Amino acid sequence: MQIWTAAICKRERAKRRQQTSLFTLSLFSSTGFTLLELSLTLFIIGLLVAVLVPRFGDIGGSRLESSARRLAALVRYVNGEAAFSGQVYRIRYDLGEQSYAVQVLVPSRGATEFVADLAPMSQLVRLPSGIAFADVRVAQAGRMNSGQVFTHFYPHGYVDPTVVHLQDQRARMMTVVIPPITGEARVYKGYVDGPR
Repeated sequence: MQIWTAAICKRERAKRRQQTSLFTLSLFSSTGFTLLELSLTLFIIGLLVAVLVPRFGDIGGSRLESSARRLAALVRYVNGEAAFSGQVYRIRYDLGEQSYAVQVLVPSRGATEFVADLAPMSQLVRLPSGIAFADVRVAQAGRMNSGQVFTHFYPHGYVDPTVVHLQDQRARMMTVVIPPITGEARVYKGYVDGPR
């Protein structure tokens, strides 16, 4: 049996330090990466790219769908406002400016005219960059792809039947169909020529 003295404790501590320093030297002394480490890193990067790039590439598609749904929501809002207020409303599509806005028919100096509605939901909306009107079809005007087109909303619930086609830079299409009786706009993927 060994008796522990200060000298033996010093020797034991020195041995342990030497063993630890040899272990750390051998563990971290390589200068570079192994082929396994490199291939694993490249695999993980490739996996992330394969998952994330298609999502970023479809940003235009989600903007197109978002624009169509926003227009459909505005149609439902304007239809309700016309019925609630007892006034004639219309959505003015400016196909040259790629915008739309809500107008209301009001009496003005003995005549009636359409003026911009001041409600927050009715403000001028410009389509996002890369999104455009392909055409708008209204019963009175037919299919239009330039100029201004209008969808009227009457107090008793009737709406001018309208089909709005939006497209993005990749020629993907979304269709907003506004039926005459309900005014409940429907959104469809692709080019749809009328209600389904």
